[in-house]
Amino acid sequence: MSALSRLFGLLLLGMLSGLLLLTSCETTRNREKTAPVAKAERVGDLPGAALSGAANSRQIMRLDNKGAVKYKMGQATLASALIRQFHDGTVIDNVQVRKAPGSEAANPVYYLIGLGHNNGSYRAIALPLRGTDDSTYYLSPKASRYVISGVGCPNCYFDFEDGHIIGTTCDDNSGGSSCSLKVLQENEVFVSAAPDKRRAK
Repeated sequence: MSALSRLFGLLLLGMLSGLLLLTSCETTRNREKTAPVAKAERVGDLPGAALSGAANSRQIMRLDNKGAVKYKMGQATLASALIRQFHDGTVIDNVQVRKAPGSEAANPVYYLIGLGHNNGSYRAIALPLRGTDDSTYYLSPKASRYVISGVGCPNCYFDFEDGHIIGTTCDDNSGGSSCSLKVLQENEVFVSAAPDKRRAK
């Protein structure tokens, strides 16, 4: 009887281990399918929430009482900062702030977007802005970078779902053209280089 109980226990343990392994594999597969890229951060969702890293964040814009975007700094300043971020010869000639399609009306998600080119190839960058309860939006150095590179495509577009960037699409379907999206952690758009420290003699 003891041997039978032990055999039954081993069988039950084997079945539970197999079920756990199967569940683990299925969870991993779903995560890769439903979240191919990192989702944009949403900070300041709670009214009055403190802005994390406020000392290093830069105000990009605010919304007036009609919901119109009012930029804190000029387009040329923003374009120069995004060009420095690329640091590979990319030229940014169009800067805009766009509300992400599908984002909640009560907590809209806005992105700072730069459009340009590098040696004739399409380039674009989008960075999520941190909103506060007074409709002011900041760019934090912790914000991810969504970078598009086009090959033979005159225009690439960010694809959104529920207020988040999930991919990119080329507007030319004739073949041989493509757009790729990279999600990079953090940014140095407004991070100034630390001054050289000289040793005192």
